[in-house]
Amino acid sequence: MMEGLQAAFAMGGDVCRLAMTAIFLQAGVHALRDWPAYAAIVENYRLLPPGLARAAARALPPAELAAAVLLLTPPLTFAGPLLGLLLMGAFTVAVSVNVARGRVRIDCGCGGATGQQLSRGLVVRNLLLCGLLAVAMLAPFPASIDAAFAAGALGAAGFLVLLYFAANQLMANAQALAA
Repeated sequence: MMEGLQAAFAMGGDVCRLAMTAIFLQAGVHALRDWPAYAAIVENYRLLPPGLARAAARALPPAELAAAVLLLTPPLTFAGPLLGLLLMGAFTVAVSVNVARGRVRIDCGCGGATGQQLSRGLVVRNLLLCGLLAVAMLAPFPASIDAAFAAGALGAAGFLVLLYFAANQLMANAQALAA
């Protein structure tokens, strides 16, 4: 029974690693595609002086891409999720501070639904993503991967990524309808 639980935990770790890789990859590419707009979004959070905000906006997309690559690098099983947690933690704090300030009419810059504004729902979503990264950090890489394991992990990760984008779109739609 313990072997079954260990195998399930290992598969859960793979699912979380794959899903978070896709999410970080998409976010990093999205930010780099229109860096001036992304830099304006980072500055609009008003957490850093403008010069530091622009430097952060330059550093964040490559860091997201690095997290995506490191999440799939077995010798660095701790580094990828740790970098992801640091990034997601910083994003969550930035959103939380602005929500607490009442500054919710800011584009989140998440790379998901265009025009998605800050909200408590975004904070909850980010905390759930931190949970996925924690599982990715704690779960071992499986000793062996067969076709059924790979198909199951890819399918479950794909489902999580679709759920992520659906949640983003639903939050953006709810905000648009409320406006």
